[in-house]
Amino acid sequence: MCLPPLLGISQDTSPPPSTPTAPGSPTGQVTKKAKQVRVVSDNPETKAAFTNFTDQLYNQFRQLMKEPDDAWAFPITVNISGTANDVVEGATAVIPPEIELLPDGRINLQLYVRLHNRYDQTEVTRRFIQLLLYEMITRQYAGKPNAFDEINLKVPYWLVRGIDELIKHRAAGKPSQLFAGMVKSREVLSAAQILEKTASDATDPVSDAMYGASSAALVAALLDLPNGPASLRSYLAALPTADPSEANGALLRRHFAPLRGSQDALEKWWSIQIASMGQLQGLEFYTLEETETLIDEALTIHLAAETPKKGEGIRKFLPHTKAKPAFDGRVQDFENFLDHPNAEAALQKARLDLKTIGLRAFPLYRSIVLRYELAVLSLLNGKKRGVADDLKKLDEERDGIRKAMERVDDYMNYYEATQAEGGSEAYEQYRAMKEKLEHEGLPRKKDRITRYLDKLEPEFE
Repeated sequence: MCLPPLLGISQDTSPPPSTPTAPGSPTGQVTKKAKQVRVVSDNPETKAAFTNFTDQLYNQFRQLMKEPDDAWAFPITVNISGTANDVVEGATAVIPPEIELLPDGRINLQLYVRLHNRYDQTEVTRRFIQLLLYEMITRQYAGKPNAFDEINLKVPYWLVRGIDELIKHRAAGKPSQLFAGMVKSREVLSAAQILEKTASDATDPVSDAMYGASSAALVAALLDLPNGPASLRSYLAALPTADPSEANGALLRRHFAPLRGSQDALEKWWSIQIASMGQLQGLEFYTLEETETLIDEALTIHLAAETPKKGEGIRKFLPHTKAKPAFDGRVQDFENFLDHPNAEAALQKARLDLKTIGLRAFPLYRSIVLRYELAVLSLLNGKKRGVADDLKKLDEERDGIRKAMERVDDYMNYYEATQAEGGSEAYEQYRAMKEKLEHEGLPRKKDRITRYLDKLEPEFE
Protein backbone atom coordinates (compact mmCIF):
# COMPACT_ATOMS: atom_id res chain seq x y z
CA MET A 1 0.00 0.00 0.00
CA CYS A 2 1.24 3.46 -0.80
CA LEU A 3 -0.50 6.28 1.00
CA PRO A 4 -0.44 9.83 -0.38
CA PRO A 5 2.86 11.52 0.62
CA LEU A 6 2.85 13.66 3.75
CA LEU A 7 4.51 16.84 2.47
CA GLY A 8 4.20 20.32 3.90
CA ILE A 9 1.23 19.39 6.07
CA SER A 10 0.07 21.47 8.98
CA GLN A 11 0.08 19.45 12.17
CA ASP A 12 -3.13 21.03 13.38
CA THR A 13 -5.35 18.02 14.06
CA SER A 14 -8.25 19.87 15.58
CA PRO A 15 -11.68 18.95 14.20
CA PRO A 16 -12.54 20.81 11.01
CA PRO A 17 -14.97 23.69 11.39
CA SER A 18 -18.52 23.12 10.34
CA THR A 19 -19.34 24.23 6.83
CA PRO A 20 -20.88 27.72 6.95
CA THR A 21 -24.16 28.46 5.26
CA ALA A 22 -24.72 31.55 3.22
CA PRO A 23 -27.09 33.90 5.03
CA GLY A 24 -30.57 33.91 3.60
CA SER A 25 -29.79 31.07 1.21
CA PRO A 26 -32.76 28.67 0.97
CA THR A 27 -30.59 25.98 -0.60
CA GLY A 28 -27.97 25.98 2.10
CA GLN A 29 -25.36 26.74 -0.55
CA VAL A 30 -22.02 27.21 1.17
CA THR A 31 -20.13 30.47 1.14
CA LYS A 32 -17.56 30.87 -1.60
CA LYS A 33 -14.69 31.48 0.83
CA ALA A 34 -15.14 28.10 2.54
CA LYS A 35 -13.02 25.09 1.59
CA GLN A 36 -14.84 22.71 -0.69
CA VAL A 37 -13.13 19.41 0.15
CA ARG A 38 -13.12 18.09 3.72
CA VAL A 39 -11.25 14.94 4.82
CA VAL A 40 -12.59 12.94 7.77
CA SER A 41 -10.40 10.36 9.55
CA ASP A 42 -9.78 9.19 13.11
CA ASN A 43 -6.02 9.06 12.45
CA PRO A 44 -4.37 12.54 12.39
CA GLU A 45 -1.49 11.41 10.15
CA THR A 46 -3.83 9.75 7.67
CA LYS A 47 -6.05 12.82 7.64
CA ALA A 48 -3.06 15.09 6.98
CA ALA A 49 -1.77 12.87 4.16
CA PHE A 50 -5.13 12.71 2.42
CA THR A 51 -5.72 16.43 2.90
CA ASN A 52 -2.46 17.08 1.06
CA PHE A 53 -3.41 14.62 -1.67
CA THR A 54 -6.91 15.99 -2.23
CA ASP A 55 -5.71 19.62 -2.14
CA GLN A 56 -3.08 18.94 -4.79
CA LEU A 57 -5.44 17.01 -7.07
CA TYR A 58 -8.17 19.61 -6.53
CA ASN A 59 -5.85 22.44 -7.64
CA GLN A 60 -4.64 20.47 -10.68
CA PHE A 61 -8.23 19.77 -11.66
CA ARG A 62 -9.20 23.45 -11.34
CA GLN A 63 -6.22 24.56 -13.43
CA LEU A 64 -7.01 22.02 -16.14
CA MET A 65 -10.67 23.02 -16.30
CA LYS A 66 -9.77 26.73 -15.97
CA GLU A 67 -12.11 27.23 -13.04
CA PRO A 68 -11.66 29.71 -10.18
CA ASP A 69 -11.43 28.19 -6.70
CA ASP A 70 -14.73 29.75 -5.64
CA ALA A 71 -16.77 28.43 -8.56
CA TRP A 72 -18.19 25.46 -6.63
CA ALA A 73 -21.63 25.21 -5.07
CA PHE A 74 -21.65 22.05 -2.93
CA PRO A 75 -19.05 20.62 -0.51
CA ILE A 76 -17.30 17.26 -0.87
CA THR A 77 -16.48 14.96 2.05
CA VAL A 78 -13.79 12.26 1.84
CA ASN A 79 -14.26 9.65 4.59
CA ILE A 80 -11.19 7.52 5.41
CA SER A 81 -11.45 4.24 7.32
CA GLY A 82 -9.31 1.18 7.99
CA THR A 83 -5.55 0.71 8.23
CA ALA A 84 -2.78 -0.55 5.96
CA ASN A 85 -2.77 -3.87 7.83
CA ASP A 86 -6.40 -4.71 7.05
CA VAL A 87 -6.85 -7.71 4.76
CA VAL A 88 -10.02 -7.18 2.79
CA GLU A 89 -11.42 -7.68 -0.66
CA GLY A 90 -13.36 -5.24 -2.79
CA ALA A 91 -13.05 -1.66 -3.92
CA THR A 92 -10.74 0.88 -2.30
CA ALA A 93 -12.89 3.93 -3.08
CA VAL A 94 -16.67 4.05 -3.35
CA ILE A 95 -19.11 6.81 -4.24
CA PRO A 96 -22.57 6.03 -2.83
CA PRO A 97 -24.90 5.07 -5.70
CA GLU A 98 -27.55 7.45 -4.40
CA ILE A 99 -26.44 11.09 -4.19
CA GLU A 100 -28.21 12.38 -1.10
CA LEU A 101 -30.28 15.55 -1.11
CA LEU A 102 -30.28 17.02 2.41
CA PRO A 103 -33.41 18.63 3.94
CA ASP A 104 -31.85 22.10 3.65
CA GLY A 105 -31.49 21.69 -0.12
CA ARG A 106 -27.78 20.88 -0.18
CA ILE A 107 -26.50 17.99 -2.26
CA ASN A 108 -24.33 15.70 -0.17
CA LEU A 109 -21.31 14.51 -2.22
CA GLN A 110 -19.20 11.90 -0.43
CA LEU A 111 -16.32 9.54 -1.18
CA TYR A 112 -15.59 6.57 1.08
CA VAL A 113 -11.99 5.36 1.04
CA ARG A 114 -10.97 2.15 2.79
CA LEU A 115 -7.30 1.52 3.61
CA HIS A 116 -6.16 -2.10 3.33
CA ASN A 117 -3.27 -4.27 2.19
CA ARG A 118 -4.15 -3.86 -1.51
CA TYR A 119 -4.89 -0.14 -1.42
CA ASP A 120 -5.20 1.31 -4.94
CA GLN A 121 -4.24 5.00 -5.22
CA THR A 122 -5.28 5.15 -8.88
CA GLU A 123 -8.81 4.09 -7.98
CA VAL A 124 -9.01 6.79 -5.30
CA THR A 125 -7.77 9.44 -7.73
CA ARG A 126 -10.34 8.58 -10.39
CA ARG A 127 -13.23 8.42 -7.93
CA PHE A 128 -12.25 11.83 -6.56
CA ILE A 129 -12.14 13.28 -10.08
CA GLN A 130 -15.54 11.70 -10.73
CA LEU A 131 -16.91 13.39 -7.61
CA LEU A 132 -15.52 16.78 -8.71
CA LEU A 133 -17.29 16.34 -12.04
CA TYR A 134 -20.50 15.39 -10.21
CA GLU A 135 -20.27 18.68 -8.34
CA MET A 136 -19.90 20.60 -11.61
CA ILE A 137 -23.01 18.87 -12.98
CA THR A 138 -25.15 19.46 -9.88
CA ARG A 139 -24.44 23.21 -9.59
CA GLN A 140 -27.34 23.95 -11.91
CA TYR A 141 -29.69 22.37 -9.33
CA ALA A 142 -28.78 24.70 -6.48
CA GLY A 143 -32.11 26.00 -5.24
CA LYS A 144 -34.02 23.42 -7.34
CA PRO A 145 -34.26 20.32 -5.12
CA ASN A 146 -37.35 19.04 -6.92
CA ALA A 147 -35.62 19.13 -10.30
CA PHE A 148 -32.65 17.21 -8.90
CA ASP A 149 -34.86 14.23 -7.95
CA GLU A 150 -35.57 13.55 -11.60
CA ILE A 151 -32.05 13.46 -13.02
CA ASN A 152 -29.76 10.57 -13.86
CA LEU A 153 -26.33 11.58 -12.54
CA LYS A 154 -23.53 10.09 -14.62
CA VAL A 155 -20.10 10.96 -15.95
CA PRO A 156 -18.57 9.28 -19.04
CA TYR A 157 -15.65 6.99 -18.28
CA TRP A 158 -13.52 8.53 -21.02
CA LEU A 159 -13.73 11.93 -19.33
CA VAL A 160 -12.69 10.68 -15.87
CA ARG A 161 -9.87 8.59 -17.31
CA GLY A 162 -8.72 11.33 -19.66
CA ILE A 163 -8.53 13.97 -16.92
CA ASP A 164 -6.60 11.58 -14.66
CA GLU A 165 -4.03 10.71 -17.34
CA LEU A 166 -3.69 14.30 -18.55
CA ILE A 167 -3.05 15.64 -15.03
CA LYS A 168 -0.34 13.03 -14.44
CA HIS A 169 1.49 13.67 -17.70
CA ARG A 170 1.31 17.45 -17.46
CA ALA A 171 2.65 17.26 -13.91
CA ALA A 172 5.58 15.24 -15.28
CA GLY A 173 6.37 18.08 -17.73
CA LYS A 174 6.14 15.92 -20.86
CA PRO A 175 2.56 15.87 -22.18
CA SER A 176 3.62 15.39 -25.80
CA GLN A 177 5.52 12.21 -24.91
CA LEU A 178 2.20 10.58 -24.11
CA PHE A 179 0.80 11.32 -27.57
CA ALA A 180 3.98 10.86 -29.61
CA GLY A 181 4.08 7.16 -28.74
CA MET A 182 0.53 6.74 -29.99
CA VAL A 183 1.29 8.42 -33.30
CA LYS A 184 4.47 6.41 -33.76
CA SER A 185 2.71 3.10 -33.06
CA ARG A 186 -0.05 3.94 -35.58
CA GLU A 187 -2.52 2.35 -33.17
CA VAL A 188 -4.61 5.46 -32.53
CA LEU A 189 -8.15 4.82 -31.34
CA SER A 190 -10.94 6.60 -33.15
CA ALA A 191 -13.05 9.15 -31.30
CA ALA A 192 -16.00 6.76 -31.40
CA GLN A 193 -13.97 3.97 -29.78
CA ILE A 194 -12.87 6.31 -26.98
CA LEU A 195 -16.36 7.61 -26.29
CA GLU A 196 -18.05 4.21 -26.27
CA LYS A 197 -15.79 2.41 -23.78
CA THR A 198 -17.02 1.90 -20.21
CA ALA A 199 -15.14 1.19 -16.97
CA SER A 200 -16.43 -2.40 -16.94
CA ASP A 201 -14.93 -3.29 -20.33
CA ALA A 202 -12.06 -5.73 -19.75
CA THR A 203 -8.82 -4.99 -21.60
CA ASP A 204 -5.21 -6.10 -21.42
CA PRO A 205 -2.57 -3.74 -19.91
CA VAL A 206 -1.29 -2.56 -23.30
CA SER A 207 -4.76 -1.77 -24.65
CA ASP A 208 -5.67 -0.10 -21.37
CA ALA A 209 -2.58 2.12 -21.52
CA MET A 210 -3.42 3.01 -25.13
CA TYR A 211 -6.95 3.90 -24.13
CA GLY A 212 -5.71 6.06 -21.25
CA ALA A 213 -3.41 7.99 -23.58
CA SER A 214 -6.14 8.37 -26.19
CA SER A 215 -8.73 9.64 -23.70
CA ALA A 216 -6.19 12.12 -22.30
CA ALA A 217 -5.48 13.37 -25.81
CA LEU A 218 -9.19 13.82 -26.48
CA VAL A 219 -9.72 15.80 -23.27
CA ALA A 220 -6.68 17.99 -24.01
CA ALA A 221 -7.84 18.64 -27.58
CA LEU A 222 -11.37 19.58 -26.45
CA LEU A 223 -10.07 21.97 -23.80
CA ASP A 224 -7.78 23.64 -26.36
CA LEU A 225 -10.70 24.49 -28.66
CA PRO A 226 -12.01 28.07 -28.62
CA ASN A 227 -14.15 28.36 -25.46
CA GLY A 228 -13.18 24.76 -24.72
CA PRO A 229 -13.59 24.82 -20.91
CA ALA A 230 -16.95 26.62 -21.15
CA SER A 231 -18.14 24.15 -23.81
CA LEU A 232 -17.10 21.23 -21.61
CA ARG A 233 -19.08 22.66 -18.69
CA SER A 234 -22.07 23.01 -21.00
CA TYR A 235 -21.62 19.39 -22.09
CA LEU A 236 -21.51 18.24 -18.45
CA ALA A 237 -24.64 20.21 -17.58
CA ALA A 238 -26.52 18.46 -20.40
CA LEU A 239 -25.56 14.91 -19.35
CA PRO A 240 -28.28 14.34 -16.71
CA THR A 241 -31.10 15.07 -19.13
CA ALA A 242 -29.49 13.74 -22.32
CA ASP A 243 -31.42 11.22 -24.39
CA PRO A 244 -29.89 7.77 -23.65
CA SER A 245 -30.22 6.90 -27.33
CA GLU A 246 -28.14 9.92 -28.39
CA ALA A 247 -24.58 9.03 -29.32
CA ASN A 248 -21.79 10.59 -27.28
CA GLY A 249 -20.30 12.05 -30.44
CA ALA A 250 -23.54 13.82 -31.32
CA LEU A 251 -23.75 15.33 -27.83
CA LEU A 252 -20.18 16.57 -28.07
CA ARG A 253 -20.79 18.16 -31.46
CA ARG A 254 -23.82 19.95 -30.10
CA HIS A 255 -21.81 21.67 -27.34
CA PHE A 256 -18.48 22.23 -29.17
CA ALA A 257 -19.11 24.61 -32.06
CA PRO A 258 -15.94 23.76 -34.09
CA LEU A 259 -17.08 20.12 -34.29
CA ARG A 260 -20.47 20.85 -35.81
CA GLY A 261 -21.12 19.92 -39.39
CA SER A 262 -21.12 16.46 -40.93
CA GLN A 263 -21.13 13.31 -38.87
CA ASP A 264 -17.48 12.77 -39.80
CA ALA A 265 -16.43 16.20 -38.52
CA LEU A 266 -15.46 14.82 -35.10
CA GLU A 267 -13.29 12.03 -36.54
CA LYS A 268 -11.58 14.35 -39.04
CA TRP A 269 -10.85 16.90 -36.32
CA TRP A 270 -9.59 14.14 -34.02
CA SER A 271 -7.13 12.70 -36.57
CA ILE A 272 -5.61 16.16 -37.13
CA GLN A 273 -5.39 16.93 -33.42
CA ILE A 274 -3.67 13.70 -32.39
CA ALA A 275 -0.98 14.19 -35.04
CA SER A 276 -0.19 17.74 -33.89
CA MET A 277 -0.24 16.87 -30.18
CA GLY A 278 2.68 14.48 -30.61
CA GLN A 279 4.97 17.44 -31.26
CA LEU A 280 6.96 18.96 -28.38
CA GLN A 281 4.87 21.65 -26.70
CA GLY A 282 6.04 25.17 -25.92
CA LEU A 283 6.76 24.76 -22.20
CA GLU A 284 8.20 21.24 -22.34
CA PHE A 285 11.87 20.36 -22.02
CA TYR A 286 13.95 17.49 -23.34
CA THR A 287 14.74 14.48 -21.20
CA LEU A 288 18.27 14.01 -19.91
CA GLU A 289 18.98 11.43 -22.62
CA GLU A 290 17.57 13.64 -25.37
CA THR A 291 19.60 16.61 -24.15
CA GLU A 292 22.81 14.55 -24.10
CA THR A 293 22.23 13.31 -27.63
CA LEU A 294 21.46 16.77 -28.98
CA ILE A 295 24.53 18.32 -27.33
CA ASP A 296 26.77 15.63 -28.82
CA GLU A 297 25.26 16.24 -32.26
CA ALA A 298 25.70 20.01 -31.94
CA LEU A 299 29.36 19.66 -30.95
CA THR A 300 30.12 17.32 -33.87
CA ILE A 301 32.07 18.94 -36.72
CA HIS A 302 31.98 17.54 -40.27
CA LEU A 303 34.18 19.27 -42.86
CA ALA A 304 34.53 18.08 -46.45
CA ALA A 305 37.95 17.95 -48.09
CA GLU A 306 38.97 21.15 -49.80
CA THR A 307 38.97 21.01 -53.58
CA PRO A 308 42.47 21.78 -54.96
CA LYS A 309 42.63 24.91 -57.08
CA LYS A 310 44.82 25.17 -60.16
CA GLY A 311 46.99 28.24 -60.40
CA GLU A 312 46.49 30.67 -63.25
CA GLY A 313 48.94 32.98 -64.92
CA ILE A 314 52.10 33.55 -62.89
CA ARG A 315 50.58 31.69 -59.92
CA LYS A 316 51.06 28.36 -61.68
CA PHE A 317 54.84 28.81 -61.25
CA LEU A 318 54.50 29.41 -57.46
CA PRO A 319 54.51 26.57 -54.90
CA HIS A 320 50.98 25.14 -54.53
CA THR A 321 49.26 25.30 -51.17
CA LYS A 322 48.17 21.83 -50.06
CA ALA A 323 44.40 21.43 -49.98
CA LYS A 324 42.88 20.86 -46.52
CA PRO A 325 41.72 17.27 -45.93
CA ALA A 326 38.28 16.30 -44.62
CA PHE A 327 37.70 16.48 -40.87
CA ASP A 328 35.29 14.54 -38.67
CA GLY A 329 35.49 15.25 -34.97
CA ARG A 330 34.25 17.50 -32.21
CA VAL A 331 34.51 21.16 -31.30
CA GLN A 332 36.95 20.06 -28.58
CA ASP A 333 39.44 19.24 -31.38
CA PHE A 334 39.41 22.81 -32.69
CA GLU A 335 43.22 22.95 -33.04
CA ASN A 336 42.91 20.41 -35.87
CA PHE A 337 40.35 22.22 -38.01
CA LEU A 338 40.40 25.98 -37.31
CA ASP A 339 42.54 26.61 -40.40
CA HIS A 340 40.04 24.82 -42.65
CA PRO A 341 38.23 27.22 -45.02
CA ASN A 342 34.81 25.97 -43.86
CA ALA A 343 35.60 26.02 -40.14
CA GLU A 344 33.77 29.28 -39.48
CA ALA A 345 30.54 28.06 -41.08
CA ALA A 346 30.69 24.82 -39.06
CA LEU A 347 31.21 26.71 -35.80
CA GLN A 348 28.34 29.07 -36.62
CA LYS A 349 26.08 26.05 -37.12
CA ALA A 350 27.25 24.54 -33.82
CA ARG A 351 26.54 27.80 -32.00
CA LEU A 352 23.04 28.06 -33.51
CA ASP A 353 22.26 24.44 -32.60
CA LEU A 354 23.41 24.99 -29.01
CA LYS A 355 21.30 28.13 -28.72
CA THR A 356 18.23 26.17 -29.89
CA ILE A 357 18.95 23.28 -27.50
CA GLY A 358 19.32 25.66 -24.58
CA LEU A 359 15.70 26.77 -24.90
CA ARG A 360 14.41 23.30 -24.01
CA ALA A 361 17.36 21.52 -22.45
CA PHE A 362 16.94 19.37 -19.35
CA PRO A 363 17.08 21.89 -16.45
CA LEU A 364 20.39 20.62 -15.04
CA TYR A 365 22.05 21.15 -18.43
CA ARG A 366 20.90 24.66 -19.29
CA SER A 367 23.91 26.49 -17.84
CA ILE A 368 26.23 23.93 -19.42
CA VAL A 369 24.70 24.46 -22.87
CA LEU A 370 25.11 28.21 -22.48
CA ARG A 371 28.79 27.83 -21.56
CA TYR A 372 29.36 25.54 -24.56
CA GLU A 373 27.85 28.26 -26.74
CA LEU A 374 30.15 30.90 -25.22
CA ALA A 375 33.18 28.67 -25.86
CA VAL A 376 32.20 28.32 -29.54
CA LEU A 377 31.68 32.08 -29.74
CA SER A 378 35.21 32.61 -28.43
CA LEU A 379 36.56 30.41 -31.21
CA LEU A 380 34.60 32.38 -33.78
CA ASN A 381 36.15 35.58 -32.43
CA GLY A 382 39.65 34.07 -32.72
CA LYS A 383 40.12 33.75 -28.94
CA LYS A 384 41.54 30.29 -28.29
CA ARG A 385 43.14 30.93 -24.93
CA GLY A 386 41.53 28.87 -22.16
CA VAL A 387 38.85 27.39 -24.43
CA ALA A 388 40.33 23.89 -24.34
CA ASP A 389 40.24 23.88 -20.52
CA ASP A 390 36.69 25.22 -20.49
CA LEU A 391 35.48 22.52 -22.87
CA LYS A 392 37.21 19.80 -20.87
CA LYS A 393 35.60 21.05 -17.66
CA LEU A 394 32.17 21.11 -19.29
CA ASP A 395 32.58 17.52 -20.47
CA GLU A 396 33.48 16.49 -16.91
CA GLU A 397 30.42 18.28 -15.49
CA ARG A 398 28.16 16.50 -17.96
CA ASP A 399 29.65 13.17 -16.97
CA GLY A 400 29.06 14.00 -13.31
CA ILE A 401 25.39 14.82 -13.95
CA ARG A 402 24.90 11.57 -15.86
CA LYS A 403 26.38 9.49 -13.05
CA ALA A 404 24.38 11.36 -10.39
CA MET A 405 21.12 10.77 -12.26
CA GLU A 406 21.98 7.09 -12.70
CA ARG A 407 22.45 6.80 -8.93
CA VAL A 408 19.08 8.50 -8.40
CA ASP A 409 17.41 6.01 -10.76
CA ASP A 410 19.14 3.08 -9.03
CA TYR A 411 18.01 4.30 -5.61
CA MET A 412 14.41 4.84 -6.76
CA ASN A 413 14.32 1.35 -8.29
CA TYR A 414 15.78 -0.12 -5.10
CA TYR A 415 13.29 1.76 -2.94
CA GLU A 416 10.36 0.64 -5.07
CA ALA A 417 11.53 -2.98 -4.98
CA THR A 418 12.30 -3.20 -1.26
CA GLN A 419 9.99 -0.72 0.49
CA ALA A 420 6.64 -1.62 -1.03
CA GLU A 421 4.18 -2.39 1.76
CA GLY A 422 1.76 -4.33 -0.36
CA GLY A 423 1.51 -6.55 -3.38
CA SER A 424 1.32 -5.23 -6.91
CA GLU A 425 -0.71 -6.58 -9.81
CA ALA A 426 1.95 -5.54 -12.33
CA TYR A 427 3.39 -9.07 -12.67
CA GLU A 428 -0.06 -10.63 -13.01
CA GLN A 429 -0.86 -8.17 -15.78
CA TYR A 430 2.45 -9.01 -17.49
CA ARG A 431 1.79 -12.75 -17.21
CA ALA A 432 -1.74 -12.40 -18.58
CA MET A 433 -0.47 -10.34 -21.50
CA LYS A 434 2.30 -12.86 -22.25
CA GLU A 435 -0.14 -15.76 -22.30
CA LYS A 436 -2.53 -13.83 -24.53
CA LEU A 437 0.24 -13.07 -27.06
CA GLU A 438 1.39 -16.70 -27.02
CA HIS A 439 -2.16 -17.87 -27.66
CA GLU A 440 -3.30 -15.25 -30.19
CA GLY A 441 0.03 -14.23 -31.70
CA LEU A 442 1.43 -10.75 -32.14
CA PRO A 443 -1.01 -8.09 -33.33
CA ARG A 444 -0.79 -7.41 -37.05
CA LYS A 445 -0.94 -4.07 -38.77
CA LYS A 446 -4.05 -3.33 -40.82
CA ASP A 447 -2.76 -0.72 -43.24
CA ARG A 448 -3.08 -1.18 -47.01
CA ILE A 449 0.56 -2.16 -47.58
CA THR A 450 0.42 -4.88 -44.90
CA ARG A 451 -2.83 -6.28 -46.30
CA TYR A 452 -1.30 -6.34 -49.80
CA LEU A 453 1.81 -8.17 -48.58
CA ASP A 454 -0.34 -10.65 -46.67
CA LYS A 455 -2.17 -11.51 -49.89
CA LEU A 456 1.12 -11.95 -51.78
CA GLU A 457 2.75 -14.11 -49.11
CA PRO A 458 0.96 -17.39 -50.03
CA GLU A 459 2.14 -17.01 -53.65
CA PHE A 460 5.80 -17.28 -52.60
CA GLU A 461 5.46 -20.14 -50.13
